[in-house]
Amino acid sequence: MSIKVLRTSHAYADAWVAFDEQEGFDYYYGGTRMVEPDMGETEVLEVLCRLMSEESAFKNRIINIALADGALSAHSERMPAGFRGSKVGGARCIIRPRDEEVFRIFQDPQHSEFESTISQVFQEIGELLNDHGGAVKLTPDFGRFAGLADILARFTPHVLGIRCEDGGCGGKSSYAATGIITALEKLGASDYRRKPVTLIGSAGALGSDITKYFLSHGFEDVAVCDLAYDSQQADAPARLKTLPSQVKVLTNRCLERGGMIIATTYGGELANSDHEVIPPGSLLVLAHNLSVPQGETGVSLMREIASRGVTAVPGQLLTFGGALTSRLEWFWRQSKASQPFDKVLAHTIVREVMEFLLTETERLRAFLNVTPYEALLHLARERAA
Repeated sequence: MSIKVLRTSHAYADAWVAFDEQEGFDYYYGGTRMVEPDMGETEVLEVLCRLMSEESAFKNRIINIALADGALSAHSERMPAGFRGSKVGGARCIIRPRDEEVFRIFQDPQHSEFESTISQVFQEIGELLNDHGGAVKLTPDFGRFAGLADILARFTPHVLGIRCEDGGCGGKSSYAATGIITALEKLGASDYRRKPVTLIGSAGALGSDITKYFLSHGFEDVAVCDLAYDSQQADAPARLKTLPSQVKVLTNRCLERGGMIIATTYGGELANSDHEVIPPGSLLVLAHNLSVPQGETGVSLMREIASRGVTAVPGQLLTFGGALTSRLEWFWRQSKASQPFDKVLAHTIVREVMEFLLTETERLRAFLNVTPYEALLHLARERAA
């Protein structure tokens, strides 16, 4: 992988864009993450390149595999030109506000200066994307902020997740949630209707959709956990148990409940947690980025968890729905711009690609006698060779 890093600066923030420059890709795609203003550049670049390679590039690689293997052949007539044969690489953007004041503004879309401030940074990012001929396309999706893609779209066409009126998907979180819910159902969610279900990160964009699913499907023992509840930035659903949260950790109170544990969190928590307290027979659904440590450390951790009878499903296999729908949006805007984006089709293809990849991963897991994480790694590496 040949990683190329671009940088642009403004009085309000610095921004970096990385992509895995290789031959044969239609373009490079990734999301956007905001980091705290005191994060050093070395750490920024480490996070940037890890998100680009282990998340964006990885997810697009397995999507490429599913499309190439005909997972969506039944919908050929409804697809935009070029989509089924597309090959997309990974990219990522990180924005670092210059100081705490700007950071606070960027965290609050209701702030009177939010749009005027963020738009100036987005103008710089938009010009950077334009200067590189649209090789990189981004979704500005940090936080639960509707409309960020539409702000960036003022300055560049190389943005995804724009409003439906302009041919976009209207934001990718609902499609990512569709993928996660499809996975939960295929993994046997119905077996947990009377068993403990714990949702960590339940107040976030993804977590809130997953919480709604369990509330509406008759699950009897659901508990929720989120930093936003403890800081009183959000109210937990009245019907549900609320468990205490902790920054960068999956708390013991959540893990020791067992049953089905679903984390839609920031990333990196599992490595800092007492995973030994998870009861045997539990299903640990790591539905977030950076869910598993890098390299052999992550492989060893997944093996250790599996050795105690816990099934752990990694994030790359669960959260690609947004990347897949963003790809559909781009090709839709190129060949079907006069037609409204087909949201029903988008949810359908997310479900079908999820079913395909879960089936392939389980086949490899059983054949190789490895963890689900190792099976997914094998699938991606085998087809990349």
